[in-house]
Amino acid sequence: MGMRTSNLPEWLTATDRLRLYSPEEVIEMGLLPYTIGTLKDAAYRKRIPYIKVAGKIRFRLDHIWQIQQAGEYNPVLGRRAR
Repeated sequence: MGMRTSNLPEWLTATDRLRLYSPEEVIEMGLLPYTIGTLKDAAYRKRIPYIKVAGKIRFRLDHIWQIQQAGEYNPVLGRRAR
């Protein structure tokens, strides 16, 4: 998946955009509706965007946004929004 940060709010600083979140932080903060295990498994299987740092899975805000958007459904179109 390509990096699509243009849809993130413009007021986010570079630090906000580049901060790395652990799977535990993502779930604890309620940013994605998964379990830690499900999130890690999806990353290991390369089903979702992530970054690996020192062998550990991490997520930037644009990764989290892309994962949220991938699950969006538009009832008007009768299909998933893209």
